[in-house]
Amino acid sequence: MARRIGFLIFDGFQILDAAGPIAAFEIAGRYCEGAYALEVIAAERGLTSSSSSAAIAASAFRPRASYDTLMVAGGDGTRAAFQDERIVAFVSRAAGRARRVASVCSGAFILAAAGLLDGRRATTHWSRTAEFARRFPKVRVEPDRIHVKDGSIWTSAGITAGIDLALALIAEDLGEEIA
Repeated sequence: MARRIGFLIFDGFQILDAAGPIAAFEIAGRYCEGAYALEVIAAERGLTSSSSSAAIAASAFRPRASYDTLMVAGGDGTRAAFQDERIVAFVSRAAGRARRVASVCSGAFILAAAGLLDGRRATTHWSRTAEFARRFPKVRVEPDRIHVKDGSIWTSAGITAGIDLALALIAEDLGEEIA
């Protein structure tokens, strides 16, 4: 049975924070057919604009959706997204049903707003670590890490670190050779 991977995006997300990990899981699925079922999700169905104005089509997230892995993009749009009650409530609910939850870059702000990082180690983009530490003092920020795994929660630094994170998740699922 395929592992469902939900990629959460929002207005102003960083396109490579989503596209890089999506491509990594897609290609792994070519080598291990049927390993993954990928779904891009957002608060509303349709095209969701990135910070570069390039858009990705997304399904609307469903309150009872269940994912093996929920992966949250980052980008400038996190400033609004981590204050959007719909997004934070969805992430909180979906995390309770997911085997693991991950964020790329400043997507960690959304995980922290949902309370998922309280008492945990986490990282985010280097340019936002001071702000992150101020806003979320219950999180142990590790600013010099490419990615951090704390239990079932994974966070990563900037754009290319999100691809590294996706490869680590794939290695956990399918082994180093596939990753």
